[in-house]
This record gives sequence, C-alpha cells and structure tokens, in this order.
Amino acid sequence: MTEKTKGEVEQASAESRTSGLGGLLTEKISRRSFGKLLGAQTVLASTVSLSGCLGGGGGSDDETSANPETPVDPGTQALSRAAFVATISDYFDWVHYSEYVDPYAKTPATFVDVVLGATDHAKEIEMALEAGVVSNSDGEFYPARSITREDAADMYVKAFRIPASATNALTGFSDADTISASRKASVNAIVAAGYMGGTSSTLFSPKGTLSVNDAKAILAKISSSMVAPPQVMCKSGTTAPRRYVTISTPTDGATIYYTYTYDTSEPKDPDPATAVAATVRTYSKDSTYSFDLRTNGVLQFVNPSPTAGNGNPGFTNPDTGVAVTDYRFYRLKAVAVKNGMVSSPIMEYSWNIYRPVESVFYAEIMHEATATSPKVYRISNRAEYFQAHVFYIEGSARGICWDAGEYSYTKANLKSFIDTIATKPYDLVLGHHHPDHSEQISNFTNAGVAFYLNAVEQANLISSGRADQKAAAAAAIVIPDGHVFPLGNCTVSYWMQPGHTDGLATLLVNETGWVYASDMWGCNRAYTADTTQYNGVKVDRMLSLVQQLLANYQKSSTSGAVTELTNAHQERSVGMVCAENFIECFQQLIDQGDAATEPSVRGGISGNPTSSGNSRSSRVGDMWRDKDWMDIGNSLGSNWNSGTISQYSAPVTTYPSGVAIDYNATDGHKKYSVLSNVQIAGGTLVGVDVYWGAAYSPTYNGVTYNVPRKLSNKFDPWTYAYTINVQSGTSSIVFKPTAMSNKIASMKVNGAAIKQGDSVTVAVSAGTKITVDIVAPDGSTSSSYTFTVVLV
Repeated sequence: MTEKTKGEVEQASAESRTSGLGGLLTEKISRRSFGKLLGAQTVLASTVSLSGCLGGGGGSDDETSANPETPVDPGTQALSRAAFVATISDYFDWVHYSEYVDPYAKTPATFVDVVLGATDHAKEIEMALEAGVVSNSDGEFYPARSITREDAADMYVKAFRIPASATNALTGFSDADTISASRKASVNAIVAAGYMGGTSSTLFSPKGTLSVNDAKAILAKISSSMVAPPQVMCKSGTTAPRRYVTISTPTDGATIYYTYTYDTSEPKDPDPATAVAATVRTYSKDSTYSFDLRTNGVLQFVNPSPTAGNGNPGFTNPDTGVAVTDYRFYRLKAVAVKNGMVSSPIMEYSWNIYRPVESVFYAEIMHEATATSPKVYRISNRAEYFQAHVFYIEGSARGICWDAGEYSYTKANLKSFIDTIATKPYDLVLGHHHPDHSEQISNFTNAGVAFYLNAVEQANLISSGRADQKAAAAAAIVIPDGHVFPLGNCTVSYWMQPGHTDGLATLLVNETGWVYASDMWGCNRAYTADTTQYNGVKVDRMLSLVQQLLANYQKSSTSGAVTELTNAHQERSVGMVCAENFIECFQQLIDQGDAATEPSVRGGISGNPTSSGNSRSSRVGDMWRDKDWMDIGNSLGSNWNSGTISQYSAPVTTYPSGVAIDYNATDGHKKYSVLSNVQIAGGTLVGVDVYWGAAYSPTYNGVTYNVPRKLSNKFDPWTYAYTINVQSGTSSIVFKPTAMSNKIASMKVNGAAIKQGDSVTVAVSAGTKITVDIVAPDGSTSSSYTFTVVLV
C-alpha cells in the first residue's frame, strides 16, 4: 500500500463530497438518504435539479452535462461507491463505534481516503468495513468512484450472506470471463438466487455502473425474498466484565431464535420448531429461545461470581499476562425466520466475559490541577461486578475520596491505594450506602480518615448487617444538604437527591461546574444497559427535587453553569444534554402517564433465561446511538400486565405530604395543577421541609437514631403559601414558576396568563403578594399559590 500524504487524503475527501450522485445525495438529502430516495420514486424526477450539486469538477465518470436547468431523474444516475455502501449500511441500521459509550469496544480499521467528518458517508463506509462487506486490503476505498455492478453484487452477497451456488448461473453471459476472479463467486450466487440479472440477456456488464433505480430494484428483491441476517449489539469479539446483548434484524415481522453456551463449547444450531417460551427462566444449552427486546430485554452475559471458570488456558489476565480460568466465554448463534421468506443464515457471535477473582486498583487522571481547579482521578478495579468508579478530587490544600468502592476490603485496601496518588490530607465522603459504593469504608476510618455523610445515609448504614459499617457510620461526621468542603484553591459543595436511595448525594466543584455522581445523572453505559432505579421517591416529587437540585448547582457554580457530569457507572463524562434527558424521563411520565413507560431494556415484559422481567421504565434516546441517552426505572408496579401503578403521589398518613389527590387513579396524571419549582432573581424563596417517606429509627449501641426522610428549605408542590425575602431597596424581582405538567390548561401570575417556561418581572415592596393560579390538564382541577414579599 502506498502511503498517502495529508494533502492527497484531503483531496480524496473533497472529491468524495462533490462528485457524482454521492454529492447530490449528501448535499440535498440527509443521512440515511438513499433509503429515503429509493422510496421517493417519480416525484424526484420532476422536482430535483442537479444544478449546483454535480458541477465544479470531480464529477462522476457517468455524469452527463446537459442543460443545468433541465430536471434530471436521479434514478438514472450512477451511484458513487460511498452512496451505494450507505444504502446497505442504512438498510441494516448498523451502529458506528463512535455513537455509543463502550470502553471495551474495538476501534475498527478504516481507509486512508475515508475521513470521519470530511468524507461523505464515512460512518457508513466504516460500518460496512467492520461488518465485512468491504475490504481495506488495498488501503483505499475510492468513495467518489461509481460503483461497478460486480462490486455491488459482491457487497450484497456479503451483507446478506447469500449462499454460494453449486451451479454455474453465468453461462448465458458472453462477458462472464471478464468478471474479476475475486468477485465471480458472489456474482454467480446473486444471479443464481434470482436477485440480480444482467444488463441484457447476454451481458452481465461487470464493469458497468449501477444506477439508483437498479439498486432500488435489487435491494427490494433481496429484502422481500430472504430474511436479513441477525446482528448484535454490543458488538462481538470483545473482552469485558459483562456484556448486555440485543439481537435484531432489519426484516420487519421476522422472529429471532438463538442458542448460546458459556463454557467455550459450540452452541447447537437454533431450531425454531423446538423454541422454549421466553418466560422459562431455567437456562439449558440444549434449548432454543426466541428473542424480542420488548418481551425479553437484553441478554445479560456476565461472570456472576469471581470463581474458577472454564479452564481454557488460551486466555490470559490482562493485568499479569498469566493464564486464567476466571471468565466465561459466551458463544451465541442466531437465526431470523419469517413465513414466506427464505430464512436468514445462522450467525455466530462471541464475547469473553472476564472478571478476575482478584485484581488491583487503577487510577486514570480525568483533570490535571490548575490554579483554580483540582486534580481529579477516576479509580476502578476489574474484579468488581458493577464497576462503580471511585473519584479522588484533590485541591491545593486537601482532597476528597468520593465513595468507597465495591472490591472486597479484605482483598485490597482502597485507602492504601489512594495514598499512592494523594499528595495532600484527604477525607472520605459517601455518595450512598449501596455495597458497590461503600465496601471499603472501614479501611479508611480504621486508619483515622474523617468520614462524612448525611443523616439519612448514616441511618441506612447503621441498619446494615456489617458491624464495621455500623461503627463507622455511628462515628461519622453528619453534614447537611449544601455543605461546602474547602480544598484550598477550590471548593466542593455536597447536595442530596433522594430517589436511588433516600440519601443519595452528589458533589459539585464550584469553580469548574464539574459534578460527580454516585448513581445519578449520566448513568447510561450502553455496553451494560445501565438503567437506574429511582424507587425511593414518587415521580412528581422526584421531578420537583431534581429541578431544584439543578438550580442549586447553577447557583453554586462560579460560572452559573454545569459543564460536566460524571456518574460512578460511566466512563464518559456528559454535559447538560444528559441532565436534560434525565429530567425529561420524569417529565414525560407526568405529561403522558403510563403511556410514557416502556419495557425495561434490562428485563422486558416477561423476562428471559438470563434476566428478570416485569420492569417498566421511562427512556429518552437510543442507547446505541446517543451518548446522552437515559433510561429511568421507577416504582411502576410489579407486573407489566397487571395495570397496577404506584409511581405517583397519593394521600398518606405516615409522614407529612400535603397531597390530597391520588394521582395513580385513572387519568390521575391529568390532575396535576401544582407547581414543581419556582425560581426567583432578586429575592430568595423561604422553603419548607419536603418529606417523601416515613422516618428511620435504627438503633446502635443503645442509641436510637430518629431520622426523618426530608430535605429542608425546599419548594414543596403541595404547600401553597410562601415567603420571598427581598433585600431592602429592591424595586422588582424576576419570578419564574414551573408547572408540574407541561399539559396544564392555564397558568396565571397575578391574574395575567403566562406560558410554561416564561418568567415575569414583578414590582415589589413590603407585603407584596404574588399569586399563581393553575388549571390542570383535565380542565377542572385547580390550585392557587400565594408568595408574600418580606424586605430584609
């Protein structure tokens, strides 16, 4: 292969953007363009002009330069290689490695003349290469060249896995000998199957070009005759602590059947005639199962316990290079079937699930220190099942170890590891008490490290069964919502957000706007389908509290903005888009009710042999195509088909709530006439206590800890009278009420209508009253709030 200069690569990319029909497709029509173009048919012939799309040099070999004002039927134009490959990639809906978060994914090879962000259809070309449809043995793809008929045949055969033919179907073509040797078997296979013919009864024209209409006809013939091969995400051939797998086919209405093993043995071929019902939970490698994401959820391929595995000496520990047995090697076979069509070929995929019995801690630098910002490390251990990261944040004078990890405190000492990277004294701060975040607490406290947590998480740890954690919690320093840790050149604020647990907390580096979460915000690993449960708080209160949390971040951040959010179960930091998607998951449950819920990707409706079922969730985005996707589980009832929903607030007597309506009743979500948040510029809302559950009362060493589940100084949707403190001399404030539901019939401030998301400027003096009146989506339920100004 001849090495290309940067200029030559740029020239090739420029040509691919401007030449032939590929330029027309990309400049006039968006991604997945060809699939849409194929369905547009004759309307394009009279409406699409090639003027300005094909001109300027670098045109297709087959381009005709007729009067530029004359409409040209794009269906007769030759496809560029890039545009043709895009039709295949788009049909299969393949996923590019850059579109999802998977630190274990392989970075596929590419071509020297295909540059992401510069070459048209670069992603589709690279996906076709990864799928084995094209080869980069030459090093170049030549995206701007017209696709030849023999190359198109070869790509179709490889994409659809069209079987080779034992008969010679090319005897009628006088030019059969001109077909390239490397393409001849594919041409023979596709002609024998009846999916592609010649340009005449006697000519195949292997070096001729393929038009849009030709490609449309061939693709339609193949896809209507045979079921497309099943494909998987996450992609095959990787080594990881766990893999959550979906199986799909682009053929509508097809049923997928699969078998798998995890002892390195070859699975048997799936047999649809003997398929086991998806509700059967006892796995047998002798059984065939049907797969549907909605019904089954993802397949959860894990090494469930760090014990001796399958004894294949060919696999070595990445840490030590020594052969190991503590892994499972999963092999999966899948076939897709549809009545009246040729069944797909059986496809086989594999994943090595490696979770060692013992491993060491690793530290990755996320941020280097500056004069006004801390140094931040992300710490992990390969032996952990849930892979919950610990963060070490160090300022110029002091540090914070955020969370205490999952790896057994008897096997390795996280505190000792922190000592190898820390250059300042530090404290331990807990995000929440779940065992994948709290395992190593005693290794810190026994060494004299100060331990901080909130009162609710203290009660949770005291309620645990471990003596070391009870003792550590009882001796811990209890801190409130909004507590600030000075680290020297920066400060870190601590914020509670109940939901995942009653005392879940997050940290904000105030000077930079970086948020570190313990199971909050961007918990969206696609490779483990990391949906997160928020069962501790009802959806409506959760929405209200999350909106207030984000407002507190923005108030505390020096810049007034959140610039980065990092979840403990996430390798990639995300930004405000992910936070907005998180909030939208709850908002759509309020606005749409149960219609907003979907079967959880973790469990589906009825479950399958490798996961639990009956789980609902609210989702925004595609986990394989959106790095900011969110999937939120909540207390939506125990069975998908039961109709029992308990996700919304209802009147209670066990703790103060103020709720008078059961929003779980039929169409209850249409009765929200309350506010979820109020923001004020120029004044300060005097908040109230917000409760979401009964108090904890654990006892330790004869002491009973009475801990209410509440947050203080918050806006409560079901408290209707508030005070706003305003500095003397202030003549006006900006008042922004946010209704719980986006579907409200009306909202008025002091009698004047206001839209959701709008704010109003209000003239104020001592005793000024601001009223907010809301009518619910049902058009009849209403609420009224009064905010009284007090000068201070």
